[in-house]
Amino acid sequence: MRTEIRFSDSGNVRRSLCLDAHETLTRQGGIELSANIREQDGETVLRASVANRSGAPVTLNEARFEIPTGLPPDVPAHFFKHGYQSWSGSRLATVGDLSRHPREDAPAIVRLSHQSEAVRPPDLPEAATSELFTVIECARRRERMLIGFIGAANQFGTVAVVSPERATGRLMLDGVTLAPGESRELEPLAVLRSEKSVAAMAARWAAMLGRAMDARTSAPYQRGWCSWYHYFHAVTEQAVRANLRALAAMRDEYPIDVVQIDDGFQSALGDWDSTNAKFPGGLERLADEIRGAGFTPGLWTAPFLASRESRLMRAHPDWFIMRDSGEPVRAGYNPNWSAIDDKFAYALDPSNPAFAEHLERLFDRLSRKFGYTYLKLDFLYAAAAEGRRHARNLTRAETLRRGLEAIRRGAGDGAFLLGCGCPLGQAVGIVDGMRIGEDVAPYWESSAQEMGVPGTAQALEAVLARSFMHRQLWLNDPDCLMLRARETALSGEERHSLAATIAVSGGMLVISDDVSLLTRESATLFHAVAKVGAEIDRQSRAEPPLAVERVPGAAPTLRILSKRLSDGSIHMVLNRGESVERIDAAQLNLGAGLRCAVFELGKEEREARGQIEIPPHGARLVRFSR
Repeated sequence: MRTEIRFSDSGNVRRSLCLDAHETLTRQGGIELSANIREQDGETVLRASVANRSGAPVTLNEARFEIPTGLPPDVPAHFFKHGYQSWSGSRLATVGDLSRHPREDAPAIVRLSHQSEAVRPPDLPEAATSELFTVIECARRRERMLIGFIGAANQFGTVAVVSPERATGRLMLDGVTLAPGESRELEPLAVLRSEKSVAAMAARWAAMLGRAMDARTSAPYQRGWCSWYHYFHAVTEQAVRANLRALAAMRDEYPIDVVQIDDGFQSALGDWDSTNAKFPGGLERLADEIRGAGFTPGLWTAPFLASRESRLMRAHPDWFIMRDSGEPVRAGYNPNWSAIDDKFAYALDPSNPAFAEHLERLFDRLSRKFGYTYLKLDFLYAAAAEGRRHARNLTRAETLRRGLEAIRRGAGDGAFLLGCGCPLGQAVGIVDGMRIGEDVAPYWESSAQEMGVPGTAQALEAVLARSFMHRQLWLNDPDCLMLRARETALSGEERHSLAATIAVSGGMLVISDDVSLLTRESATLFHAVAKVGAEIDRQSRAEPPLAVERVPGAAPTLRILSKRLSDGSIHMVLNRGESVERIDAAQLNLGAGLRCAVFELGKEEREARGQIEIPPHGARLVRFSR
C-alpha cells in the first residue's frame, strides 16, 4: 500500500510526499508524512498523518492510497459503487467501464448534491468512484476485497477502481492551511478480504465505522405520521390538526408515536421558527396540541439552506458559502420555496462561528422551548458545498460536521435527529436516524434514476442496497409508507411491495396519508408491517438485514432482502420486472429442517412448496422457522 500527500508550499508550488508500504516516515522541506499499518482479525488498517515542521504554512490538497487488489488487469470484475448522500444511488458496477457518467453532463447543482466533489480528477472518473468504501469481486475468485475509510469526521473519502489490479483511496483536504507546528490526522483506511457476500462485508465495514465514530444506535423502533406524501407544500395547520384528531381517535388501529410536520409551514426557507399564513397559530401552539394528544411533535427543516427572501439571508449575507465571484453558492432549486423570482436556495456556512451559534440557539428554541423533540434535518449536503468558507482551516467534511454538532447541542441529547439528503459518514455519531435512499412517491418509477428523482421503485432498490447500515450506524429510514388506495398511482401490489420492503428492512415506520382516506385494510397492513419490522429491528444489532446479490437460476429482475432470526429467517422477494417470476423457496433456506411459509403482509401464512410466484412489481415474504 502506497501513501501520498499532495500539497502546495508557501510559494504555491505543488509538491507531494510518498510512503511505500514498508516505510513509516518521510520528510521534504519540513513537511512530514507518517503512517502506521496494523493487521488484526483479518483486517489491515492504515493510519497516517501529516505535520508541518517548517517555518511557513502549506496548503493541503489531497491524500491518496494505492492498494493492489491481487487481481490480474484483464479479469472481469465488479465493484460496489456507493452513493454520496441519502438520495444518491448505490449499485454493483463493472470495473473498467469508464464511459461518461450521466451526472457529468448534469447541471453543477446536481453534481454538488450527489457527489463529494463536482468534478472528479481525470485519472479517477466518476464512473469508477465509490464514496466512503467499496467491495471488489471477481467471478473467478471466491474471495472479495473491501476497502473503506473507518473515519469520516474530518475529510471526505472515496475509493476508485479504474482497473481490476488496483484501487485508489482518496481523502479531500480542500485546500486547508497547515500552519507551522500543526499536524493533521488522515482518516484511517481499512482493507479486508473475505468469502462473505458484498452485503455482509459492507455490514462489517459499517460496524467498524460505527464503533470508531460512536454511532447512536439505541433509539427505540420509530412509528410515526408525516404530512409530506399527501399534502406536500400545500400542508396547512388545519390539515395537521384534522389528522391529529383522527390519529388520536384511532390509536388502536395506528399505534404511532410521532406526528411530524414537513415542508410547507415556514415563513421563508431559512426562517424555521416562524410560520406562513397557512399556520396562523404558530409552531409552539401546534406542538402543544400534538403533545397534548399523546404524540411526540416532529418538525422538518433544511438548516443549511436559505432563500433570498428570508430574514436570515437579508440580515446575514456573510453566513453563506461563497463563489469566487462573491455570490453565494446555489445548493437547491424549488419553485415552491420562494414567492420572488429567485427560486434558488443558497448554502449556509457552519464554519462561521456566528452561524453555528445561530443554529444552536435555533434548535434550542425549536426543541426545548417549542417541544419538537423529533427533528428531520433535510438537504444537509449544502453545508459541504465547494466554495469559499469562513474558516480556511476547516475541510468541507469538518464544516458539515460542525453544523450538525451545533444542531445536536441546541436540540439536546434526548432529541431524535433524522438526517436526510446528508453525506453519510459525517453524520455518524450525531444523528439517530438516516434516510438511506431516494424519496418514495405516489407512483412506481421515474426515468431519471441517477439524479435522485423521487420514485418508489428506485427507493426500494436503495433500501436494499443500504440495509446493512441499520443499527450499525443509526436507525435506517426507508422513507414513508403510503397506505391509501385512493389519490395514488400505486397499485395494490406496489403498495404491498413498499410495505414489505420497509418491514423486512427493520427500519423506521412512518405513514404519510390523509388518515381519512384509510380503510380497515390499511390498518391491517400497518399492524403487519409494524409487527414484522419490530421483530427484525430487535435482532438487527448483531447482524442487520442483508441484500442477497444472486440466487442461481432466479430472474435478474428479482431483488431479495434476508434476515436471520433467532428461530429461522425471513426473506422479502421483490419483482422489479413487468412479468410474473418464480423462485424456488429452497434456494432461500439458511438452515436445514425448517418449516417454510410464504405470505403477504396482513394475510395468512401458507406452506411453501416448490416454486413461489411473484407478480410484476409485487413482493412476497418467505419465512423459515423451527
